[in-house]
Amino acid sequence: MRVGREFVQNVAKKRKNVIPFIADARSTEKFGALGRVDVVYCDIAQPDQTEIAIANCRANLTNGGRLLLVVKARSIDVIKEPREVFKSEMAKLEKSGFTVEKIVELSPFDKDHALISARFAG
Repeated sequence: MRVGREFVQNVAKKRKNVIPFIADARSTEKFGALGRVDVVYCDIAQPDQTEIAIANCRANLTNGGRLLLVVKARSIDVIKEPREVFKSEMAKLEKSGFTVEKIVELSPFDKDHALISARFAG
């Protein structure tokens, strides 16, 4: 909830073209009322977080739109090295029609986290 609250306070209040939709990310059908969107930002801590993001993009993201996915390596695999997890999640995106443009490791702000920016070719 903290991340959602901070997103609303720091982004959505200041930008009129940002609509926060904070709900169970597995319920992709709930987001359809908004129509297709240009950007999906996904910041969840689930072992299948990349698959959840992909499902949301298929349902809601415009062709050529951008996914900003925060990968929490320890939520996916506590044993693997975080960089290996990041590469694995990037490969899942690429197999699903995304072009990964950039991976930014978020340390020291968030340990074992990375932001993946990718374009959707749907």
